Amino acid sequence: MKILKYKKIGKDKYKITLDDNKEIELYEDVIVKNNLLLNKEIEDDKLDALLKQNEEEKNYFLALKYISIKMRSIKEIKNYLSKKNVSNNVIQNIVKRLIKEGYLNDALFVKAFINDQINLTLNGPIKIKNELLKHDINKDVIDEEISKIDNNLIKEKLNKLLKKQLKIKKGSYNSVKNKLINHFINLGYYKEDILNEISLLDIKTDDTKLKKDYERLYSKYKSKYNGDRLNYFIMQKLYLKGYTKEDINKVIKEDVH
Repeated sequence: MKILKYKKIGKDKYKITLDDNKEIELYEDVIVKNNLLLNKEIEDDKLDALLKQNEEEKNYFLALKYISIKMRSIKEIKNYLSKKNVSNNVIQNIVKRLIKEGYLNDALFVKAFINDQINLTLNGPIKIKNELLKHDINKDVIDEEISKIDNNLIKEKLNKLLKKQLKIKKGSYNSVKNKLINHFINLGYYKEDILNEISLLDIKTDDTKLKKDYERLYSKYKSKYNGDRLNYFIMQKLYLKGYTKEDINKVIKEDVH
């Protein structure tokens, strides 16, 4: 089949009119690789292979567009193309090409991912590492980059986040402390770092809640106990709720009953 006409229809794409009035769309790279500009002819038995090459080129540009939004891991590209029903062989070809051209690089992806997580999310090192492991990247590569994170930067971030959470968390000293520990462990921070930063904070018991808890216990048990025995019983109950002995003694001394 002779090629009668080329018409550009996109940045890298042409519509080709053949001598049987059939029209096909081919990418520029496919045209160049198959010397169609010089030969100006497509052999009948090579048309199917040409269209397959073109389909692979289309999916290559899909992957390239996906990468242009943000840096991607090799696994992300494979999953993306798989969802587009691209065959495994074609996916492998595209991935190899993207790696060769420098568009895919898992080592650089790890660096960029860690940087974004530290600056744009609340996540700590443990959670960042776990998220990276989901990308099927070599664990040694991940560990090496995680170890390069500036610990002072993490502590500074943790301190700021703890202060914000401290304004939200209410209750006894131990209750607030445990809530903070659990919250930041879930965000992927090391427990040792959390405890160190908490020790620098001034965690105050919610006096209003303490007084309410005291009044409730007093009303409930005043008919059963009295005097020092009642106070001791209430102290034990409040202590189990996480209040400190100092705060409990203070509210008992202020008791107007």
